[in-house]
Amino acid sequence: MMGSAFAPAHITGFFSVMPDSEPLRAGSLGCGLCLEAGIRAEIDTNSSVSAITLNGEHTDFPTVEYVLNGLLGTDRPLFSLKLTSDVRPGFGFGLSGAAALAAGFAVAQVYGAGMSKRDVAALAHCAEVVNRTGMGDVAGQCAGGLVMRNAPGAPDVGVTQQIPAEPCEISWLCFGEISTASILDEERNMQRVNEMGLKALKLLQKRPGLEPFMSLSRQFAVETGLISSRALDAVEAVEAQGGMASMAMLGDTVFALGGGEDLEEFGEVGHSRIGFMGAQCLTS
Repeated sequence: MMGSAFAPAHITGFFSVMPDSEPLRAGSLGCGLCLEAGIRAEIDTNSSVSAITLNGEHTDFPTVEYVLNGLLGTDRPLFSLKLTSDVRPGFGFGLSGAAALAAGFAVAQVYGAGMSKRDVAALAHCAEVVNRTGMGDVAGQCAGGLVMRNAPGAPDVGVTQQIPAEPCEISWLCFGEISTASILDEERNMQRVNEMGLKALKLLQKRPGLEPFMSLSRQFAVETGLISSRALDAVEAVEAQGGMASMAMLGDTVFALGGGEDLEEFGEVGHSRIGFMGAQCLTS
């Protein structure tokens, strides 16, 4: 048997962490956008060994293992799980959450009974919280588009709001990786992050839109001190030509509205349109 599913990459522009002893209720407030780019998961039960690969390479994906164990138990049947990603992990695209969602939906498609989309999404969210790889990506990835997170928690626990936006092109440039856990563990830094994240969310709630999101994201990146000097140089190069750009949270990655021609002097530029398809199964 075969099963396949897709989950979009998700770029967070600003955030404020809301911890809770119950992972389902922990999460973050903020806003981010989904891309048409993302992760596709394919399950093949005609396999003599269990294996997980990402773009052809064997990989260790704690969030995926968490979801698989939650759905099937640790003594699960043999199958191969092939993950194919359009973007690089570790650079602020929410791939830990996307991989967990896509893998969970593909497993539910094959093994079925009693595995609802809500159950899978809740497991994927908890996988992120427990493994400290993210706090709000899954909620955004289930909704699709440009998504405000107005109350923390897993999908159907927290509250999200999709902001109307045109399916315009987003470009990006990856400078380096940032460990999400290392940021979350820095208490002094997180106090400033949370204050600025709440401020940005309140302003966006009053004036929702793609351009206000980009402007508030840029302000958040600078005022929190999370943006690197090289990323700020790239953002300013885009702005010098009348564009809008900011830093993906959390990765040393610059994202911009439009084709990103002004980013090309800094390195290889990626492209995708805003994606309005939330995580879902691809075949019946």
